[in-house]
Amino acid sequence: MHATPCLYGTTHERTHTAMIHVLDEIVLAPGQLPDVLDLLESRYLPGSAARGLTLLHRWVSPPVALPDAPNTLWLLWQVPDAPAYYAMRAGIDSPALAFWSTVGSLCESRRRHVMAAATPALPQPKEHGHAP
Repeated sequence: MHATPCLYGTTHERTHTAMIHVLDEIVLAPGQLPDVLDLLESRYLPGSAARGLTLLHRWVSPPVALPDAPNTLWLLWQVPDAPAYYAMRAGIDSPALAFWSTVGSLCESRRRHVMAAATPALPQPKEHGHAP
């Protein structure tokens, strides 16, 4: 199978370049992981697909429950492209807001990393000073 050439590279390159991955890094005090996973299943996942957000993986580090050390929960999400990412953020609903509020009270810290394929020429906003 040959990739179809296009203005911005092959169809395969264009598709994978447009894909946005979101990696949530949530540092949890010992014993909090089961509660956060339960909240994820009951409050966040039911509405995530409607917002265009797909959970690809979830990991925990270290992979053991230590009584005196935190666990970091990593959630890897996917959205089709930058416009879908901003639509997902704009479409956040009450259950999702409640989830993040509760997680914020249960975790030691959290960060969200928004990533795309590394290419020599990153997409530029259509207007100077505005996000795509």
